[in-house]
Amino acid sequence: MTDTTAPSPRSALLPLFAAGLAGEAVFEILALIVAPAVLGTPMMPAMLVAGLGGSIFGATVPMPLAWALHLLAGAVVFPLGYLALCRAMGARSWVLPGLVWALILWVIAQGLLAPMVGRPFMLGFIPYTWASLAVHAAYSLTVAAVFYRLATGAGRGG
Repeated sequence: MTDTTAPSPRSALLPLFAAGLAGEAVFEILALIVAPAVLGTPMMPAMLVAGLGGSIFGATVPMPLAWALHLLAGAVVFPLGYLALCRAMGARSWVLPGLVWALILWVIAQGLLAPMVGRPFMLGFIPYTWASLAVHAAYSLTVAAVFYRLATGAGRGG
């Protein structure tokens, strides 16, 4: 699983964005389908996005736009952050940067952004907080694994 030849930034974009879409699909399935069975409620990251629109810009963000912004972040922006982290870490494996990226996203969402919309820091460490960590980990590890496979050709017969 060690890759010593990282793709160039330009050649990495298509696999990276495909990985972002895969990660976002996993995130949404867990948040909207699995979380209600475990937590009794779906996880609604778009509500955080909408709340940020109000608290930062004083603007009402319609829920469809908030969902679109969250999907765009998950498919495009956050995968770019993952790639930057890999390069900064000099990563030779996709697993460690995937886990670190999950922690970063989780702390930003629940520790920084949630309080900006009036929620407690880390939501008071309720079960939702830990489910959020699990969902961010599943997202980040999916992005990492899919990107690794697509960018390096790992797993292809030959």
